[in-house]
Amino acid sequence: MRTIVYILIIFFILWFGGYVWYLYGLADNHVENQDRSDAIVVLTGGPNRLDVAISLLEKEYAGKLYISGVDQKVTRGELLTLLGTSPELEECCIESGSQATDTVGNAIETLKWAKQNNIKSIRVVTALEHMPRAMVEFRRFMPDLILIEHPVGTWQSDSVNYFSLSQEYSKYIVSLLRAKASGQLYDNISES
Repeated sequence: MRTIVYILIIFFILWFGGYVWYLYGLADNHVENQDRSDAIVVLTGGPNRLDVAISLLEKEYAGKLYISGVDQKVTRGELLTLLGTSPELEECCIESGSQATDTVGNAIETLKWAKQNNIKSIRVVTALEHMPRAMVEFRRFMPDLILIEHPVGTWQSDSVNYFSLSQEYSKYIVSLLRAKASGQLYDNISES
């Protein structure tokens, strides 16, 4: 029994140490890469993500925008109305997928779209706290693509929900373990 308690204590210490490292990484994460990419991919599910992605497209950070994880009930017309973009951008540059229901699904859906459109570089737009996990999954499925992080939101320690962040961190650990188990853990994961 004592051995189990020691194992649990060690596990908690390791988890907590990683959690502090994860929080430090979020606090230090800034958008620095201003390079143009072939496409912008935005993962739905959080506030301001679509607005940021549209702004990047309008500022010509990329020639295409792919919106991954759109609710299947949302029509293209409804989505475009929500985005509020020009008809020219809507016609040439905005596509969406509705098969993804989670981060792994976003990566798979994006991979298929990227292959069909000969995309070699992607600027990934998602929430700040979701970015580390998203990048693990994107790198796992798209190791040959250039991936640029573009987190939405800023670190504000006074308004952080640490319980919610601990859940996201735990999901991030699962993604890291899954990537390691599949032999797809790359050196650049530590950059996220």
